[in-house]
Amino acid sequence: MSIPALCFSLALILPATAQEAPAPARAPDTAAIERAVLDYAEAYYEVRPDYAERSISKQLDKLGFDTAATTTRMDYAGFLAMVNWFQGRDKPAPGPKQVEILHALDRTALVKLTGSWGVDYMQLTRSSADADGVWQTRHVIWEATPLTGLPELSDDEQRALHVADRTAVQAVVNEYLLAFYDAQPERLTSSMHTDLVKYGFWRDDESGDVTPFPMTLEQARSLAASFNASGWLPDDAPRSIEVLDLRDRIACVKLEAVWGFDYMHLVKLDGRWQILQVLWQSAPLVPAD
Repeated sequence: MSIPALCFSLALILPATAQEAPAPARAPDTAAIERAVLDYAEAYYEVRPDYAERSISKQLDKLGFDTAATTTRMDYAGFLAMVNWFQGRDKPAPGPKQVEILHALDRTALVKLTGSWGVDYMQLTRSSADADGVWQTRHVIWEATPLTGLPELSDDEQRALHVADRTAVQAVVNEYLLAFYDAQPERLTSSMHTDLVKYGFWRDDESGDVTPFPMTLEQARSLAASFNASGWLPDDAPRSIEVLDLRDRIACVKLEAVWGFDYMHLVKLDGRWQILQVLWQSAPLVPAD
């Protein structure tokens, strides 16, 4: 959509990033998305760094909880180092590689992968909207199976905790949304991790140009302060929050807002849910899957 106030707010925080020439919007290529996720899994199982090199973004950000619920964070170089460590050694034992595409648009996708280590939530980007666009994994959060050291709960207690966690996740994402809708950037302090990783694609509907850009937490606060400061946002602006999957320490959410769609990865640290990774894009010119 062409909204002058939104364009102006974005212009204030956009880095000097080259715009992409307009390309015909394309429906999500689910087979290519699945192939990229399988490359990620098979890079590990088959010790194939070449699979990682073609299917994982150089800007990979990966955070997970091992079996003891200890957090580890990994970048692209760290992932390659893990795969290459197995060179000349026995390969990891074969395991599952179940891929579930939770939601996909023309430039972004949210996927759940179940492997021998546990569950990964994965945010993927497509390099361009044309036929040559390549899907790559950019953001990952994961949780080992099973986690140890968790309190022993009855079935009823476990169900109650799951409901409480889902409610808490929805509340955190709503805080994020209201930070922009109500021009209250202070809401981001409670909802977002200080090491936020956010990346997206902004499409100018008048020109069709697409601008990819990262955003820091400080830039998000700046945008929130100016986004609806003049009160231009209509009362019926979209505000749909859907928790697509939820585990003990990680969650993935789809948010539909006036600017488009946000895929969000949340982590539970010290008993509190926080948004760690966001991948977003303007509403596509083709219907969502």
